[in-house]
Amino acid sequence: MVGAAAVIAAALVLPALPSFGRFVVTAPAEFWIMASLALVVDVPLFGRGRQSEVWVRPTASPGLAIAILLVWGAAPGYLVQAAAAVVSAWGQPQGWLGGTFLVSRLVCALAAAEFAHRLVTPEPITSRGGGLTNEDLLPFLTLATTWFLVSYGLLLLVGATVWRGGLRGAAVRVRGELLRSLAQVLLVAPLLTVFTGWWDVLVALPMLIWNERTRDYLRSEERSRHEPVTGLLNHEGLQARLDELALYDPLRPYGVRPIGVVFVNVDATLVIGRSLGWDTHEKVIRAAARRLTDTFGPDRVGRLTSGGFVVLVPGLTEVDALAAATTAAQALQPAIVVDDIPFAADPVAGVALSPEHGRDFDVLAFRSQLAAGEARRAHQLAQVYVKQSQDEADRRIALLAGLRMALLDPRRHNEISVVYQPQVELATRRLVGAEALVRWTHPDWGPVAPGELLDAVEASEVMPLLTRHMLDRVVAQSRAWYEQGRPLRVAVNVSMHDLNDVVLPALISDTLHRYGLPPSCLAIEVTERLLVLDSARVLQTAEKIQQIGVALSLDDFGTGYASIQQLQLLPLAEVKIDKSYVQGLVHDKAKAAIVRSVHDLATALGMTVVAEGVEDAATASALARLPGVIGQGWHLGRPVPAAVFDEQWHRQSPGPT
Repeated sequence: MVGAAAVIAAALVLPALPSFGRFVVTAPAEFWIMASLALVVDVPLFGRGRQSEVWVRPTASPGLAIAILLVWGAAPGYLVQAAAAVVSAWGQPQGWLGGTFLVSRLVCALAAAEFAHRLVTPEPITSRGGGLTNEDLLPFLTLATTWFLVSYGLLLLVGATVWRGGLRGAAVRVRGELLRSLAQVLLVAPLLTVFTGWWDVLVALPMLIWNERTRDYLRSEERSRHEPVTGLLNHEGLQARLDELALYDPLRPYGVRPIGVVFVNVDATLVIGRSLGWDTHEKVIRAAARRLTDTFGPDRVGRLTSGGFVVLVPGLTEVDALAAATTAAQALQPAIVVDDIPFAADPVAGVALSPEHGRDFDVLAFRSQLAAGEARRAHQLAQVYVKQSQDEADRRIALLAGLRMALLDPRRHNEISVVYQPQVELATRRLVGAEALVRWTHPDWGPVAPGELLDAVEASEVMPLLTRHMLDRVVAQSRAWYEQGRPLRVAVNVSMHDLNDVVLPALISDTLHRYGLPPSCLAIEVTERLLVLDSARVLQTAEKIQQIGVALSLDDFGTGYASIQQLQLLPLAEVKIDKSYVQGLVHDKAKAAIVRSVHDLATALGMTVVAEGVEDAATASALARLPGVIGQGWHLGRPVPAAVFDEQWHRQSPGPT
């Protein structure tokens, strides 16, 4: 379609050159004034900048070109319209394909309008100041109608091909430009046939003012498409840029232009903000952004609120997708130096391809993030999206939906069970506590692996529902043991959502009061990695929990970023050494030294030490040499339902709580 329009436009303009050449020799000053206005009236609209394949941009030159055609004939009208359209495409600016179409569309529309005008009246209008008369009304309306039909017919046909939404989507896009063109053709063109010469400037002045106002509006709109910290494209800007890059390409099979969406994960930089302040974090992010823009260009790089950068790579195919993602990650691998201090971004990248993996930006961005997550888990620098990642994401979403329904529907509470794993004082082998763990049997899929369940739920809004359910079940069971003369302390895990919820301490207090359970029979476990998320909020929540009389336990110590200062500031009663340090300590001197150091530190701070992952007798024996160490692991007892737990430990009385 674009090629055919370009050929027709060339066939119209080139034969008109000799006639136009003869005309300009004696052309009046009025013509030159009007032609000059036609050439410059669109230029202030956008100014120079990056090229863009936006095909619907306001243009004011048709009104002037039609007036020239009516007053001085077809050849001057064709040539002025062609020249003005070229200047408009250059000044807006547009890519070569959009610019070619703009010029071709306006020339073809003008030629069709002139032809329709001659069918109605063979006599050209040469008023030269007399303007349109009553006899000219029907020919002019025929000319204007034909111009609209051809100009916007071409725009709709091509737009239905290159834009999402087909013909209806194209009609929505051109609606605003259609109204502006109506004013130019039906009002400006007739006026210019009356007021020629310097009066044309007065007629064109409102057009220039309107163009400048439009330019200011579009500048504001452009700013709204950039995020403030780095000036990179934001979500809206990336969506618009992807739409432009993914337009119909006549040089490729089926007109599909391949494009890659690369997501670069830099979550490690969040620790900088939490530990050194967000001003330093923003400096690091700006420095990282400069590296990516230096590599890929400023109009290809954006930043999402999810903590990563997005790079749009046009023409990217599956063959070179991994190389592009690797290049993006490698750009951020060297330490970023801010205020003479080097910082590591620890980047990984994932890439999704259009159209293979989708055409919508949100879909492509999500799938590239899935690929980056797979790269992180596989300890690789970059990965290309594979359907397995989406299948896993879909399964997690289904798990969330199913668990939420099971939690909200009392009739399905039997799907959710609680198991208890004993905690034993290793020196005496006395039972001193237990950790409550959730298990869920999906009605269709059967038992869901605990790790898979927690990975899906922990960062979602379903987690508070699960925490409330677990507290109720665990406190009820602890009350039963308490009434049996076994005041066993049971630990319940909570998540980031729970710690950031100001109602958590009140929920714990109300649940204890409702069942009449002493606070000493309950412990709350938090994972170490949550301590860096919002230390002030965590500290406030922890202090309120301590005031209730409930012990606070730090789980998975050694796997996150907790500092000695945080151990000192938080009102912790217990530290649980992660199993990655406990398992193998008998044969690994480094692990043994770490465990001893953590034990000495926690003991000095008045905390109890729990060693997770005690899987054999040798490990239990080695840990028993450290005073007061409590063990938890399969060698001491597997997680079992409360009834089985009673059978296994009914002869023992728990130690002091």
